[in-house]
Amino acid sequence: MTVKPVRAELTPDSPLPEPLAGLGDAVDVQIRRAPADQGVELAVRLRDGAQSPVTAGARRLAGRDPNQAIRAALREAKQLLETGEVLHPDSPPTTRTTAVNKPLQMATRLGRREGRL
Repeated sequence: MTVKPVRAELTPDSPLPEPLAGLGDAVDVQIRRAPADQGVELAVRLRDGAQSPVTAGARRLAGRDPNQAIRAALREAKQLLETGEVLHPDSPPTTRTTAVNKPLQMATRLGRREGRL
C-alpha cells in the first residue's frame, strides 16, 4: 500500500503507526520509498507463512482471519499517516434496530474487516 504521510517522514527506523504496531510480532512490516518519490510503501505479511485454505476459509467466516486484521490495520495506518485520524461510520446508524436497517448495520460492521461495502 502506498502512503503519502503529511506530518512526519516514515522511515524503516521510525516507530510503526498504532494499528500496525498492535499486530505485534505476528507480522513482518517492510517500509520503503515508493517509486518516483510518490510517498512510502508499506508491506505487511504474516510471519507464520501460508495458511491452510480450509482453515483460512473457516476463520474468515468466523471473523477471526488474520488477513482481515492486516487489511484493517493497513487502512487505519494509511488514514492516520495521511490525515491524522481514523474515520469511522456513525454509530448507531439509527436510534433503534428494525428489520429494514439490520442488513445495513451488519454490512457496516463487517465492512471494516473486508474493506468494501
